[in-house]
Amino acid sequence: MKVDYLFASTQSTMQEYDKLQSISDDNTQITVRALSQTQGRGRDKHSWHSPTGGLWFTFALNHPAVVESFALYAGHCLHRLLSDLYNLPLLKVKWTNDVYYRDKKLAGVLCRHSLQKQRYTIGLGLNTNNTFANSEHEFNAISLSDILGFEVSNPHLMRLYINVVNDYKEELFTPASYLGYCRKHLYGIGKEVQIDQGKSIQTGILRGIDEQGFLLIDDGEIKTISHGSIRIIDP
Repeated sequence: MKVDYLFASTQSTMQEYDKLQSISDDNTQITVRALSQTQGRGRDKHSWHSPTGGLWFTFALNHPAVVESFALYAGHCLHRLLSDLYNLPLLKVKWTNDVYYRDKKLAGVLCRHSLQKQRYTIGLGLNTNNTFANSEHEFNAISLSDILGFEVSNPHLMRLYINVVNDYKEELFTPASYLGYCRKHLYGIGKEVQIDQGKSIQTGILRGIDEQGFLLIDDGEIKTISHGSIRIIDP
């Protein structure tokens, strides 16, 4: 059974998903969408500004094992969808869990796996029809309506994205296909980048991603980066 929940406002769709899933049958497929979030979650406990107009939702995908590159899989699915719908050659996959247009953030994906439930919970934040204050533009945000010049249907995009994630899920057993796609559309390739890993910062030329989805940078030798936040030094 499928059940879609829509909230006018909530702290986090992922938080609401957890509450609703805890009182639902395991066979019930839940989707939680909100018109706005007051405490939207990003990776590494970062906040995600989620005003009215954007697309903010959480759903689940059944998968038995942890996949190191799952965030890239989820990002590649969004890139495929938006590219097919709107023909956006400047759209890029930003390691590990964002989608960028030019040098501005369009979307972010938050993923986590439950071995007990054998599924991934996926939270997507996509700037669709929302507008930004000047201060937010300084943080490199852009919306789909800014790019296209017209508004889009959030419920329709939500359903299409869920379909794409399910359509390509067999690739999770052989990640080479979607990782190859990500390499082709990787944000910042060939540019000097800075990787903030919390206790250390790595700097080098972005060369690509390896077969596990880890980042490859060149600072005189090729280094493999498994985690961190990436910033292009000179976009």
